Amino acid sequence: MVRLILAALALVLAAGAAFIGYRTFSFTAPPPPAAVEIPDTSTYQIDASAAAMRLAEAIRFRTVSLIEETEDRAQFVQFHTWLQQRYPAFHAAARREMVGELSLLYTWEGSDPGQPPIILLAHQDVVPVPNDTRQNWQVDPFGGIIRDDAIWGRGAIDDKGSLVALMEAAEYFAAQGRQPTRTIIFAFGHDEELGGDNGAVVMARMLAERNVRAWFVLDEGMAALDRHPLTGGPAAMIGVSERGSGTMRVRAVGQPGHSSMPPSETAVSLVAEAVDRIHSMPIEQGLEGGPALGMMRALAPELSLTNRMAVSNEWLFGPMLRQRMEGNPAARALLGTTVAPTMIEGGSRPNVLPGEASAMINFRIHPRDTAADLLRSARQEVADLEGVTVEWAEEPREASPISSSEASSYALIAALSGAILPDAPVAPGLVLAGTDSRHYAGVAENVYRFQPILLTAEDLEMPHGLNERLSVANFERMIRFYIGLMDAGAMQ
Repeated sequence: MVRLILAALALVLAAGAAFIGYRTFSFTAPPPPAAVEIPDTSTYQIDASAAAMRLAEAIRFRTVSLIEETEDRAQFVQFHTWLQQRYPAFHAAARREMVGELSLLYTWEGSDPGQPPIILLAHQDVVPVPNDTRQNWQVDPFGGIIRDDAIWGRGAIDDKGSLVALMEAAEYFAAQGRQPTRTIIFAFGHDEELGGDNGAVVMARMLAERNVRAWFVLDEGMAALDRHPLTGGPAAMIGVSERGSGTMRVRAVGQPGHSSMPPSETAVSLVAEAVDRIHSMPIEQGLEGGPALGMMRALAPELSLTNRMAVSNEWLFGPMLRQRMEGNPAARALLGTTVAPTMIEGGSRPNVLPGEASAMINFRIHPRDTAADLLRSARQEVADLEGVTVEWAEEPREASPISSSEASSYALIAALSGAILPDAPVAPGLVLAGTDSRHYAGVAENVYRFQPILLTAEDLEMPHGLNERLSVANFERMIRFYIGLMDAGAMQ
């Protein structure tokens, strides 16, 4: 009998090992989308040095996001005049509209109205440079300086680099007198860093009212990394979705009075308990339900054997995989919604019991979750805490729809990325921050987020940080990519 049990156990283990092995070695990259023809981007005659000088000029306009109605708009107005002066052929060929006072919407009409247009996004505004950080900059953050083969200054990467590269590409064709066959729409918001309510939201609404249904939208959001955390090598990540966000306000009421005779629970202890429960409430974590699994599949040939085994057999190695990704905040965010308590307040003196305490908890919402479900779960966690209420502090933003990584538009972007960055395999990804592109889901078949530049871990810290700069080589890549995108997608 013992021999039979051992034999059966050995058979089960062998079958399990065979099953795991089969799934591991069959976990390969999906077949590429239908092949698309792209031009040879190396043949474009580009003066990268002159283009870099123009980006440097653009950086000198201090187009910092405007918070108050009374703030000076002169820098934006001067930037608009500069665009007209530097790119005259494009401005003569395209129709320009001012939207929300400072956003720019250009329509370059195509010769074939039957083809759906392309919408290309960038934003004019930049985040401020706090006075207490200026001494840590190696250059004037708004000096527009070219040094060490890079263009330095606030907005070089986020996002004037994209805007100027798009203008360089459009001027390239307009100066030749060429007209697109497919209409190209350029939408340059002025308040992306504040959420886009007066720029992208208004422009997207205008396009919807005009019954625009674009082939695709392309915006900033992801790029190529020189060392992907899962493969250790370069990889170009095309954002096919971005997380939503929302902040819950947790309130607790208690009996006010003197701290010398406290009740069993105070407003402060109640709100602390509620925050702890919500912070640690169970939220599904895994590769399914978002772009993560597609990313893993696309990068399968680059994954180590152990990583491929863990990913392809998540049913068994899920805990190990999650533990491994927990060590990297960016990797962890791919698996599910993240929860971050950020603010707490209550009380005015150390010996006085407050009648109320409150806290804020920020959620970054994964595509598999909804704001309603998260609020319901949070309320269930604190249902037995008397005097505690939980609400969204303001209307939450859901995660954006997941765009197709099998569509012809994705294939075009991926093929051009491969031509510009031949050593970086292409994969779909989840954008962890927010972009203007989320507002355009209703006017396009697919929405993508990608800058054709190769960034290091140090480079990723520059936007919104110190010493932001874009190498001239990366800027040239952007220009060639956008020329190729227009050439292959709209200029035939």
